[in-house]
Amino acid sequence: MSAQGMLPDPPGPAILRDLGFESGETCVIDPCEVWWRAHFTEGAHVLPWNRFRSFGPILRFDPHRLPQGEDPTRGVWYGGSTPDSALGELFQTDRVIDRRRNRPYLTALSFTRTLTVLDVAADSEGAWITRVGGTFAVSTAAHAITQQWARAVAAAFPDLDGIRYNSRYAGHACLALFLPSESAMPARPQLSLPLDHPDLINRLAPAAKRLGYLLV
Repeated sequence: MSAQGMLPDPPGPAILRDLGFESGETCVIDPCEVWWRAHFTEGAHVLPWNRFRSFGPILRFDPHRLPQGEDPTRGVWYGGSTPDSALGELFQTDRVIDRRRNRPYLTALSFTRTLTVLDVAADSEGAWITRVGGTFAVSTAAHAITQQWARAVAAAFPDLDGIRYNSRYAGHACLALFLPSESAMPARPQLSLPLDHPDLINRLAPAAKRLGYLLV
């Protein structure tokens, strides 16, 4: 059970595999959809916008196996359905959208094929997370427990493209994609600009106002 007492430990992968998925519990991400990633291009843990991370920093649905360390067979990639969600997640620590420190970028992309992801977001048509013994607190509980769920899901369903969930800060849908979806990553984004680019101010200012983050 999580420290908040809201999210139990996951069943083992074999149990999850036996329970499977029912109608509405997975979600299809269409190639026509636009997804967003806010990311640093300088500093620690820097990767290209379309690369999967094999370890660090430790985030919500990291599927990497224990003990903690590089796990190239369990890569993960995070993105948001709106600029708000991508920015809210990246700048969650001090709630300041700093347009220059570590040279942050906002990138928009569409996947090159249809993705099938487990849907644990609040607007899911199904309730997989509840049916298998968890709760929708999976989008907000401590990372230590949600990572257990990610490891169990990745082990139970090795061909699954990832997980759709709610941003803890923006409320909008986000994706934690697993390594099977790597083949769907485009070579070129639809848009990728540094946050201090003048063309982005009309996106950043409304996002900062909605989130209550300071924009500097």
